Amino acid sequence: MKTAVLIDNSIRSLFQMIVLVDDNTGRYVIIDHNPELGNIPTGSDGDEKRGSFAVLCKSFKKFIHPEERDEFRIFTTRDNYVKRLEDHVHISMECRIRHSDRKYYWSEIIMCNTAAEDSTEGNDCIFMIRDIHERKTAELAREAEDRAILKKLQDKYDKLFEENMTDQQTGCYNRKGLKYYSEIVIDDAKNTGRDLFVCVADLNGLKYLNDTFGHAAGDEAISVVSSELKNAAPTGSKAVRLGGDEFLLFAAVDPESSEPEEFSEKVDAAIEAYNKAHSNPYTVGVSYGWALFPAKEGMTCMDEYIEIADQKMYEMRVQRDQHRRD
Repeated sequence: MKTAVLIDNSIRSLFQMIVLVDDNTGRYVIIDHNPELGNIPTGSDGDEKRGSFAVLCKSFKKFIHPEERDEFRIFTTRDNYVKRLEDHVHISMECRIRHSDRKYYWSEIIMCNTAAEDSTEGNDCIFMIRDIHERKTAELAREAEDRAILKKLQDKYDKLFEENMTDQQTGCYNRKGLKYYSEIVIDDAKNTGRDLFVCVADLNGLKYLNDTFGHAAGDEAISVVSSELKNAAPTGSKAVRLGGDEFLLFAAVDPESSEPEEFSEKVDAAIEAYNKAHSNPYTVGVSYGWALFPAKEGMTCMDEYIEIADQKMYEMRVQRDQHRRD
């Protein structure tokens, strides 16, 4: 008898609360209730240790952390736990419970059949609460550390991924970036009903600048033109350096947007301002052409629109580039 008492006391010491529930009637009897949960009302029907299990759970839910209350409500719904205990010896959930010191602590709530071990038969089940705060806190700390490590690795991967698609001199994307982002922008335009803005641009007289003033002058002109093209482009545009002095801009834009129409004025004004602000023995210039069309059904690339924009760029270049090579 003494051994049985010791075993009973040991079992009780493992749990913060032990409640016997009758599946058929939905009534409960509290077997044990530790002081740390003494703030939680346990009685119903005027009795401190017995009553309706549904009423007990309704009162108990107020002391569950708001993020886990819905899960607790479903877990303690009679139809749910009775159904689950037909197939399982026990079921459980983890949640934070507000103790008598008004702080939340992690606990595991367990419901199990009261019949013989490995049996799912019987009309009664036991509702038990076990303290897992120390283990859960350590587990969450490890998970947070793992997430931080994974985020660092993801950030490093993203950085390398972008670097692999980026032209180092101008910060524009290279042809790898063109292939990657053109598919994304086309899908965006098709899915949202937006138009595709496509612009082809070419630095005026790059060979002349390199041959006459040196490659440093040509490099500076390339940087200036690429920067001003990106600044003037519609919001969300991707800029690609196709070659030494050739650039491509593309974006999905709202049909009502005025940004495409404002593009030309912005580019010309920016280049003019640069030339006025610098005492270079040369003038930086750019020719460009842009097109704006809805994305076609089944469209997978922008080649058709690029050709239209390229023709417009050539027409401007004939007028603007006195050093062009025909």
